[in-house]
Amino acid sequence: MAKKQAPFSQVIQNIEDWPIYRLSEDREAFIKELDDFTLQRILRKPTDEISDIIAKTIYLERIRIKEEPWKVDPPKERSFWRRIRKKLVRGSLDQEDEAEARATNEEILREIINRYSEEVVGTFNISTFLFARRFLTVFFNRLLNTAASRNLARIWGGKHRLYERLIVKGQLDQIRSLVTKGTVVVVPTHHSNLDSILIGFAMDAILGMPSSYYGAGLNLYNTGYTAYYMNRLGAYRVDRRKKNSMSSRPIPTWPSAGVPTACFFPGVRARARAPWKPNSRWACWAPPWRPNALSANAGTMARSLSFPSS
Repeated sequence: MAKKQAPFSQVIQNIEDWPIYRLSEDREAFIKELDDFTLQRILRKPTDEISDIIAKTIYLERIRIKEEPWKVDPPKERSFWRRIRKKLVRGSLDQEDEAEARATNEEILREIINRYSEEVVGTFNISTFLFARRFLTVFFNRLLNTAASRNLARIWGGKHRLYERLIVKGQLDQIRSLVTKGTVVVVPTHHSNLDSILIGFAMDAILGMPSSYYGAGLNLYNTGYTAYYMNRLGAYRVDRRKKNSMSSRPIPTWPSAGVPTACFFPGVRARARAPWKPNSRWACWAPPWRPNALSANAGTMARSLSFPSS
């Protein structure tokens, strides 16, 4: 008879010592670091190219505001981009002195990048997390007990313990050891709206890993209750309406923070349940400027997250 799986103890016992909590408490400093790193990457380009990037960003943002406005959007967006456009024209495009034009471009970039960073970076609240942990334990217990016995009456039963129903396989000890050595990047296959919830819950309840950052579409924040919890459980916001290159630049710097991160790289749901295999574009996504940043594909961490039939 196969040995039954038992949940691991927490790798880091005190939640206040979790990387995601420490980063959330130091959010302003992290945003500044994010802004500075993103800015320096763009400033490597020639002045004319930087001006073109800013002009294209303004153009695409004004189209987005006109054609796809959401109630979750920051206030006074129209006036912000109108002011940025005037500043670009007067201080950069019409400026003959290249040094002055570059200084204006840098000032504009700082404003835009900071606006995007503030929108992207979420927070982590311990009270909200503990409530979500209790709620999801009850939710999955009821759900999996019902599925196991094929009987709705079983929803209030406790025959099957949760960790016997939610099976995690793979090099689990190795993955747990990486938490204190670098950044663990989990790359699940995107199949349903429960992906982030299920993966995050399994990492906490079964593997005993600290809570991770995860991407959430900004459209989900249009609903008040959803926005409340995601914004306090480590979600970083991704706005798929933004097509300019500048809006996506802060996100790939995330693993440098040392916080476990769950990313759905393909960006779409997989029709097949097979583990997703990164292509060359994503293979080196973990940032090279932090040599201790370690990447862990979900295929390694958990070769299967499945529900036994009985």
